[in-house]
Formats: sequence, C-alpha cells, structure tokens
Amino acid sequence: MTTTGTRNFKEKRISKRRRLSRHGPNWSDLPLDILERIIGRLRWVDRSRIRAVCKAWSVPNTCIPAIGELPWAMKFCWRYASLYLIQGECRLLDPLSREYLVEERSRGLEYLLFLDARPCASLYGWVLFKVYDFIEEKKESLFLYSPLTTEVIRLPYLGGPPTFQVAAFSLNATSPKYTIFLLWSENGKICIKLCSAGDCSWKTFEFDGFDRFNRANDAAYTNGVFYCVFRGGQLGAFNVELKGWTILVDHCPLVDHCPLSRSSVHYAKLIVSGADLQLLSDSSSLELLKLDFATMNWVYENDLNNRVLFIGCTSFSVPAVGEANVLANTIFASGTLMHPKVRFYGSTSPRQSRLYRKCVEAAKCDRIWIDLPLGGIWRADDLIHAV
Repeated sequence: MTTTGTRNFKEKRISKRRRLSRHGPNWSDLPLDILERIIGRLRWVDRSRIRAVCKAWSVPNTCIPAIGELPWAMKFCWRYASLYLIQGECRLLDPLSREYLVEERSRGLEYLLFLDARPCASLYGWVLFKVYDFIEEKKESLFLYSPLTTEVIRLPYLGGPPTFQVAAFSLNATSPKYTIFLLWSENGKICIKLCSAGDCSWKTFEFDGFDRFNRANDAAYTNGVFYCVFRGGQLGAFNVELKGWTILVDHCPLVDHCPLSRSSVHYAKLIVSGADLQLLSDSSSLELLKLDFATMNWVYENDLNNRVLFIGCTSFSVPAVGEANVLANTIFASGTLMHPKVRFYGSTSPRQSRLYRKCVEAAKCDRIWIDLPLGGIWRADDLIHAV
C-alpha cells in the first residue's frame, strides 16, 4: 500500500514534468559555475546580451573569466527628427569581428544634450561626453553614456564656461565607484574639479599654477592618481585620496639630450601602459617617451615592445597577442589632431591584414576608442548607487 509521503513525492514529480513540458526548463535555475563557463566562452557582444536574459544571469563581474580584446571603435550620431524627438544611432565596430548596431531609435527632447555632445574620455565601457547647453542658462554639462547598455547618467551642472581643458575618470572591474576629474590652467592657477558617485555638486580645488599661460593637453588615470600633461611639456599629478597636487616634471621632454619643440607637445597624449606612463608627441615622427619614476624624467622609447597604441580622447596600450599580433608596433590615432593617423614602428608591414585595414578605417573616420570591460558590464544603477 502506497504511503502518503510516497504519493506526494510522485505527484510533485508529475507536476514538475507537466510544468516543464508546458513552459520549458527554467534557465534561471542553471548552476552559477556552469553559467560562468558558458559566458566565459562568448565574445563581448554576446556577453552583454546574455546578461539581460534574467536577473540570475547577471552574474558579478569578477566571476567571469577575462578575455583579451582590442578596443572597439564607436560611432555616435544624433539629429532632430521632429519638434519633439531626436533620432540617431550608436554603432560599435569590433575589429576582430564585425560592426554592431547597438542603438537606433528616437529619444525625447530631454536628450537634446546628445545633439552637441563631444567625447572627453572613455573607460571600462563608459564614455564621458561634454555638451554646451544653450537652453539651460548657457551652462556646460557632462554625462556618461554606455554603448553596451545604451544608458545615460547625467552629472551635476558645471556652471558658465570655460570650466575645464582636460577630463578623465576612474572606473575598474573591482568597483563601480567612479571619480570624474576636470582640470583648468590659467592666470597662474590650477583649478581641479571632482565628482564621484552620489555627488550632487562638484568639489573644487585650487593650486598654484604657471607664471604664463600653459594650457592643459591631456589627462590619464592609474593607481589612484590623475596625471596631466601641459603644452609646455610639464607633468602634474593629483592624488585622489590625499587631494594633493604635485608637479613631477617641470621642463619640456628631452630626446637625445635635446628638448622637443613646443609645437611637438602642443597636443601630446598620455598613455597608461601597464605600470608605465607614456607620452606620445604630435610631431610628424610621433616620438614616444616613457616616464622614469626614479628620476622623474621622460626617457625616449625606441619601439612599442610588440604593443598596439590606440590614441583618442582616452588612449590605450594593448599587447599584440593572438589575432592582434599582426598589429604589433602600430599606432592608430582617432579623433585627434595628430598626423599621420597611422604609424608603424616594426620591420614587417601589416598593411595586407584585414584587421589592420579595419583599424585604419576607424582611425580615419575619427571614431571613439572604447575600452571593453574584461570581466562584465557595470550598469547605470551600479554606478549611481556605488559606495
């Protein structure tokens, strides 16, 4: 005779079979270790899409194995569609694969800021845009945009222009807490503004500057410090935790014991390359220098050490491994005044490579280089509520 417990167990099994046959398996119950293995085998565009399937599949960034990727090239274009709508698109070019249309739609007039937006910096899948708002009392403003999620984070107003010459921000795989750094140099003063997650206004710091006008050129972030290079060749550093500003290099960089011409560093770019800080001049020969932290002097670099440089509003140094080995020792400059747009330092030309041609096309079209998050995607809610 069947006991009550056995009968209930059989009924539950029958009920589960009927539920699965009617609705299919519940994929949100997939074990986390199996899910991580699946996502770890996908390319980036598929990783971003699979995380949107359900909440259980939005696994923490640190759980997904990192993959080596080149920066992607972003095209961002918006225009008026009517009196009440703006219309546009955002496209991402994966140099190793193909181009993806990540957004093509209309937005309301609350997104008018898209029309005059100019990229200032990009990092970990997010792009910092600057816009001069003629409607809102002629103020400058900034916003963050993620082409991977098409989300927007508006930042506090800055006030009347001019408000900054260079911008950079910090964001990484371990924490969604970001800090945005702005710097303005004029009239013997260095003015720095910071805005972090949850701030309703900008924090302002002032330091002694230069005796003459010395405009800031570019900024970069690494290991808790924002670095800034100026048109005179000087290099300064702002420690985020200590809120302190220091001039590390007070003279124009030297090459073969001779200073670079001032015109060569007018639009020079800073690059974080592993533990190194590099400076790329904007002369026709594109001299590359590395900061010697022991002597606080720039040292001339003879080659790129089998790396690829992607120069833009934020610049990236990537090891030329795997499919990217054909790009070793090449510089691609996009969205800058640098010429030539492409420079090769190696002994074997990669011109016949399809990957090389795609990167050249992206550079000549002045697309924005996007740093792909290697672990996962921080969504807008992650950044807004970061502590």
